[in-house]
Amino acid sequence: MALNDIAVALTDPASIPHRTCGTCHALNSMNEDEAATLRRLLSDRGIQFRALAKALHDDPDSPSIAHDALSRHARGLCAAREVLR
Repeated sequence: MALNDIAVALTDPASIPHRTCGTCHALNSMNEDEAATLRRLLSDRGIQFRALAKALHDDPDSPSIAHDALSRHARGLCAAREVLR
């Protein structure tokens, strides 16, 4: 690996899951249909982030995402700046 590749891997927030938004990380690992469904759930003002986080955690096929990460992402407060609410 070239030194430039190492530098990018160590400093690019998108390449380091613990330094990125948990919601962004989960969305990037999903197929397009699943990601669209999660975005639709995040944009639904009738769904509480805590309830969504619990439902995701309780489903063995879904990623566990903390409610605060769901909230930050939906309000556009993470690096993705994707405003859903």
